[in-house]
Amino acid sequence: MTSKQRATDDVQLMKLKWNLTAKGLRPHGQLRQKLQQKITKLELHLSHFPQDAVFLEVHIEKHPRKSLFGAGLTLRLPSNQLRAEKAAPDPVPAFDQAVKALLRELAVLKSALRRESAWKPELARSLASG
Repeated sequence: MTSKQRATDDVQLMKLKWNLTAKGLRPHGQLRQKLQQKITKLELHLSHFPQDAVFLEVHIEKHPRKSLFGAGLTLRLPSNQLRAEKAAPDPVPAFDQAVKALLRELAVLKSALRRESAWKPELARSLASG
């Protein structure tokens, strides 16, 4: 068993509550499958937050005049609310890009909550002690 497998086995995956709103289109099987994959990925990153205090809203909309789809994600956390919006010619890539943007925002938030900016770099610690 690798360390990565052991780490994912040790962490209890949370069950993320979410809601999908679609305007101007019907969510097809491929889109629903992609939604479930990405929500599972988000659950990995949200394991340290209380399960009952986290909620994801997914909004996918077809532009009325252009052949463009917009995907908006709102993640409600106990301390913050994160939002990501992206647009693409197809709903799956739009959603995919929005999830990537939301994961970047989540990484920044978790870093701020851990107060990583106050940590001394490893090199500075070794120079100070030695």
